[in-house]
Amino acid sequence: MIVFVTGGTGLVGSHTIQLLSRQGHSIQALVRDQAGRILVEKLGAKAVYGSVEDPQAWTAAIGADAIVHSAAVITTRRSWATFQAINIDGARNAALAAARTGIRLVHISSVAVYGRGAGFGAAHIDENTQLAELSTDEFYALSKRRAEEAVFAIAKESGISAVALRPCVIYGERDRTFLPHVVRVQRFGFAPLIGSGTNSLSIVYAGNVADAVLAALEHPEAEGPFNVTNDGDVTQRAFFTAVGSALRKPTLFLRIPAPAALAVTAAGHWLRHLVSPDKYAGFGASAVKFLSKSNPYVSDRAQRDLGWKPTTLPEDAIARSVRWFNDSLQ
Repeated sequence: MIVFVTGGTGLVGSHTIQLLSRQGHSIQALVRDQAGRILVEKLGAKAVYGSVEDPQAWTAAIGADAIVHSAAVITTRRSWATFQAINIDGARNAALAAARTGIRLVHISSVAVYGRGAGFGAAHIDENTQLAELSTDEFYALSKRRAEEAVFAIAKESGISAVALRPCVIYGERDRTFLPHVVRVQRFGFAPLIGSGTNSLSIVYAGNVADAVLAALEHPEAEGPFNVTNDGDVTQRAFFTAVGSALRKPTLFLRIPAPAALAVTAAGHWLRHLVSPDKYAGFGASAVKFLSKSNPYVSDRAQRDLGWKPTTLPEDAIARSVRWFNDSLQ
């Protein structure tokens, strides 16, 4: 199979290239620059220069059997126009490219589409859960929801087969968003424990998300959204302990009451918004809720209809991720 991949220098995209390459598939990866070319070719793909927001770049997908669209802006302090161009227009271009030749589309979405009102603290969130209202300053969540809407509208109109995989917080080798912050703190031998620490974290290993991508490619009859959010039950305490073990440092837990953590993050979010009202202020209180509440997302549909079977256990995934981070600093 020839697969056209975007976001190949990112977390999910890079793991997807590695997995598809090991499975013997031919991969073409869209990259913006020379550094991107070097990375994707090292992972096993042929590089194609272009950007997802440029419709002309997608002509490179002609001849492919499937598209895996994982490119996205996540937490960067950028304007709504940037989120719109890359996350929404990029997804729309991916769907239009798939529609031109009638090929399979796997779009990497996010549980952020459910909205904060349907989020942490709920007991059960699956693909039938009603989407909560989003405010206009939630750039990431809003852009990912609009991206999904564009993908499925074009899929319905053109008749192509499309899925949207919805991971929760992703970590792994080449993570630049979540794990680096954790490791930098724990290098000093302590970890902030918000609440009791017994809650199951809403995290998923990037390699296991790549397993879901492969499963979606192998089941072209499956369509619609799929949560990809449960590859192992890891508590907040267990996660920090595993990171400390990988760093070979004992972990001293610093207990922080959830209300205090919420107050601090809310103040920081408000300040960033005040200073730069036209730029994304980040996740704010959602980050605290993520750490202190149990994972409400359910992946039964992906396991049933895609046959998704995560291949890497959490303890192995955490050790690999920390080892990669340490090696990257050498």
